[in-house]
Amino acid sequence: MKTALKSLACIVAAVASLGAMAQGPYPSRPIKMVIPFPPGGAVDVLVRTIGPQLSAELGQPIVVDNRPGGGAQIGASSVLNAPADGYSVFVAEIGAFAINPSLYKNLSYQPTRDFEGVAMLVRTPMVMYSGKAGKFHGVSALKDALASGRELSYGSFGPGTAPHILGHLLSRSVPGARLLHVPYKGAPPAFQAIMANEIDLLFDGVPGTLNMVHNGKAVPLAVAAPQRSEFLPQVPTTTEIGFPAMQMDLWIGATVKKGTPPDIINRLHAAIEKALSLPDIWKKLSDLGYSRTPMAPAQFNAFIESESHRYRPIIQETGVVVD
Repeated sequence: MKTALKSLACIVAAVASLGAMAQGPYPSRPIKMVIPFPPGGAVDVLVRTIGPQLSAELGQPIVVDNRPGGGAQIGASSVLNAPADGYSVFVAEIGAFAINPSLYKNLSYQPTRDFEGVAMLVRTPMVMYSGKAGKFHGVSALKDALASGRELSYGSFGPGTAPHILGHLLSRSVPGARLLHVPYKGAPPAFQAIMANEIDLLFDGVPGTLNMVHNGKAVPLAVAAPQRSEFLPQVPTTTEIGFPAMQMDLWIGATVKKGTPPDIINRLHAAIEKALSLPDIWKKLSDLGYSRTPMAPAQFNAFIESESHRYRPIIQETGVVVD
């Protein structure tokens, strides 16, 4: 009986080996980049910017697959339902991997359980700003208003989104501050609201802020980071203005299904790093307001886990739960 089982195991291993040989070296067919957002957004623009060079590095087409909805669950599920072979790459960001696990009551995926990190793509700090016609054209006026106890409003892209969490961190930083959260259905209506002076404050990453600041439609008050941003060097940090706990980076990275062979992960990682390091590619992304923190796959896994642990108690404090 033992001999028969051993023979069967040998046959199974041989068949698997032949299947791998038949597929050829990775990659041998197009690679799908799954984005959990509609076309035209920041993540979509990023992937389409590096896609052609990534295709050249890997020798196969890069197919952009937009799967919005469900708090990234639709996109994540499409990758988890595919084989762990490196042909389906999930483009994750802070919301999908650091916030959603604590925000959703019954999330269909768990980042550290179901995915492997491939590479950190880009990151950018959040910026706190007011409208051009708003009441705050400087930090002093903002701090006086917060300390006075009168109600101030801040917008977000929806409950549990990064701007909502950062607004909560601001309220924690000033004892007695009264902040009214005004959620909008996405970024465009929130941007319209701050420019129309319907809300007092809004938070977004540097890429979403630069155009409004340069066009004189918004007033940047502070960058939610320990160091000043190279893109807004005149704007103080939240640490400088006395709110050191109010810090948040938006980040975007590439991941694959757990169980993907390490050599495939390393191949993808090397191709992504090379594409991002090319001067013409990086100039396009830098002009948008992104910066880089290259991470090896193991480092990126540890980063994802630390981000999830960091935001869990903050999200619980907000009391927001999505069924």
